[in-house]
Amino acid sequence: MLRRDQLSNEWKDSLQHAQQEDSDIKPILEWMKASAPKPKWSDVSAMSSITKSYWAQWDSWLIQDVVLCRKWENGRGDSCHLDMVVPKAKVPDVLQLYHSGCSGGHLGVKRTLLKIRERFYWVHCRDDVEDWCHVCKCKSCAAVKGPQIRSRGALKLYNVGAPWERIAIDVAGSFPESESGNKYFIVVMDYFTKWPEVFAIPNQEASTVADKLVHEVFCLFGVPLEIHSDQGRNFKSQIFQETCRVMGTHKTRTTSYHPQSDGMV
Repeated sequence: MLRRDQLSNEWKDSLQHAQQEDSDIKPILEWMKASAPKPKWSDVSAMSSITKSYWAQWDSWLIQDVVLCRKWENGRGDSCHLDMVVPKAKVPDVLQLYHSGCSGGHLGVKRTLLKIRERFYWVHCRDDVEDWCHVCKCKSCAAVKGPQIRSRGALKLYNVGAPWERIAIDVAGSFPESESGNKYFIVVMDYFTKWPEVFAIPNQEASTVADKLVHEVFCLFGVPLEIHSDQGRNFKSQIFQETCRVMGTHKTRTTSYHPQSDGMV
């Protein structure tokens, strides 16, 4: 991977060699080394569109330390700096350094482009930066952003055929503390009858939830075949899982970052 401290010696030597091997830059480089006047259109008409773009900027080129550079001036003419011309083979190295490297910061297109343009230039620079950032060639950004097109499975109803075959459970709160010291509610609903039950509890610890469920729900209505909840720590705890195992009920949960699958409660 390219580091900033390599830009002075090792990187420039590698860049010089890559420029000489690049079919788009090589003609411009040879004309500049020969101190030739600007070539005629007939000399470049058969060349690539990138070479033609470089030819159109003829007055901006100069060779600095054996490397082809582009002279850039601001609109006021009071500021000028040199940008090293990057051949195709070196574009991924520059993008890796200024976006994905240790000092890159995985910035967006605009800020990555501004950083690159402080030292480098090549045709289609913006397109390459957008491709690197948006098309997720950066694995770290791809992991955070997720897929560009999210596939969705067919929506299916969960069919139940009898009361208490499946129940949904969730904890709501916290609310202002009551006189009896309760701040949360356990909400239980039967998938078949849509019958709700709500119980006040002082906290949402797994032991509290499991105790209330056994004594206020199971003892009154019986043990359901299946209990569905979100991925709250109280429902994923060993205490709650052991309670379900002892009672002989199957425990299911929602998918991550998709609370719609617990929409019953």
